[in-house]
Amino acid sequence: MARNSPDAEHWSYFLYRMHAMARRTSGQPEARRRRARHRLILAFSGEGTLELEGSSYKVVSSHAYFIPPNASCRMTLGLQRPAELAEIEFSAIGPEGTREMEPKLPVSLPISHMPTCLMLYKELEKEAGKSGRLELRTNLRFQELLLALLEPLEASAEPQPERAVQATVEYMERHYRMNLTRQELAAMAGMSADHYTRTFKKAMGKTPTEFLTDIRLGHAKRALVLTNDSYRSIAQNVGFANEFYFSRKFKKENGVAPSAYAEKWRAERRIVTLQHHLTGHLLALGVAPRGALINGFYPLRRELTGTMAIGEFRPDLDKLVAARPGLILTYELLDEATEPKARMFGKIAPTVTIPFFADWRSQQHEVAKAAGLEREATGWLERYELKASMVRRDLRDRIGEDSVLIVGVGNRRLCLFGRRNVGAVLYEDLGIRAPEAAEGIEHFRLIDKEELFACDADRIVFTGFRNDGSEATREGIQSVLRSLRADPRWSGMKAARNGRIYSLLEEQHLYTLYTSYSHDLLLDRLLALFGDDGIV
Repeated sequence: MARNSPDAEHWSYFLYRMHAMARRTSGQPEARRRRARHRLILAFSGEGTLELEGSSYKVVSSHAYFIPPNASCRMTLGLQRPAELAEIEFSAIGPEGTREMEPKLPVSLPISHMPTCLMLYKELEKEAGKSGRLELRTNLRFQELLLALLEPLEASAEPQPERAVQATVEYMERHYRMNLTRQELAAMAGMSADHYTRTFKKAMGKTPTEFLTDIRLGHAKRALVLTNDSYRSIAQNVGFANEFYFSRKFKKENGVAPSAYAEKWRAERRIVTLQHHLTGHLLALGVAPRGALINGFYPLRRELTGTMAIGEFRPDLDKLVAARPGLILTYELLDEATEPKARMFGKIAPTVTIPFFADWRSQQHEVAKAAGLEREATGWLERYELKASMVRRDLRDRIGEDSVLIVGVGNRRLCLFGRRNVGAVLYEDLGIRAPEAAEGIEHFRLIDKEELFACDADRIVFTGFRNDGSEATREGIQSVLRSLRADPRWSGMKAARNGRIYSLLEEQHLYTLYTSYSHDLLLDRLLALFGDDGIV
């Protein structure tokens, strides 16, 4: 497209190159300054203020902010709600490819697909940190991130009443603590108060006031379950004028007073888990969930005898409601089919999000804190550490300084596992040496059999990779193993020559899921495994 075309400055006609990235928190103030390149700020949590070229913008979570080159800018982060931001410095290369230009980018926009953007940012962080330089793959990831942020703008180019209502819904969900009036919300939507109320009720099934009250009551339920705060404090923190009005509204909506609701929760602990690893953390603390996803990936037939199946691979909202949970545990990364349902979770029961990328001990701590099982978690972890130290001494006598490679086998696929899942126990807790091939792998890396045959590990452990226990997957795994054994290079591997190849392929992911319950089982299984002859 020619440079003088009216669309020449549209963001889609540019190539983008990332130069640097960093994280910021509330404790890191920024002086007012100008920078020569574009900046992208991703607000993951918290609040603050952005002063840009004489204008002031409110910084809120789940939003992105673009700062043009050489702009006078300062960002102040709030202290009451600690903020976590990611900052990326980049340049834009115009259609002729010879010089930097300035595409038309919005100052701020909501992050429409937070799980996708968070995953892409994590991949960017990993790529940049791994190589120490920003290469082609990193810039491709960065452009994918920009697409995920900017493409939704195209769909919303034409203003519609429904989108205006949705914008006020998102505002209410972020600012429910404030004294929000119908007139203010209507002004945000660009409508009269009466027209706004009619449009809102048609779209949401409730008036704006009723909807805002529901949001506040949902947060109040969460506080009743997760804190020991007074009812007066809870009422004020979620936006009610006083505890008496809060109590009346709460009883009208839930049929019981806040005190009775809290007592019932503590007595019954009706917890539903939406991911397998959260189920495992809860089981380790001695509590079976009231409802959970139940499928072949994580075979817990005995442990989940009294647990309701709220879905096989994804939560079914009707089944979730039928389980009558007092608390829902989930994590922030959801697939495209589940993400639209996530807004409903908090309306069904108080919902706690456990960080997916946190280490498993931190995850268990968060689960215990949410479930009121912190004492149980402390005791469990003490027992686990003692058990791990005993297994570590025993295995040192059996395998010495041998390196152990963890190979995942799936439906006609192979991968190497790193320091998550089995590696968290094998390499971290037991101190077993990782071979060179596993270095730098955080979770897993897909490989072909040529790369496996080039590995020079002393021992190899085969484990499942995305094994759902189905007949098709089992046959696919056996096909991979047959192909490996039939290859002349199999017998040339050190581990095969010495009969030190082992299998954890039974029971799908019972021993290999990244969760405290599986890690405890794995300690026992590894003792038996390395006492056997190689069996693959």
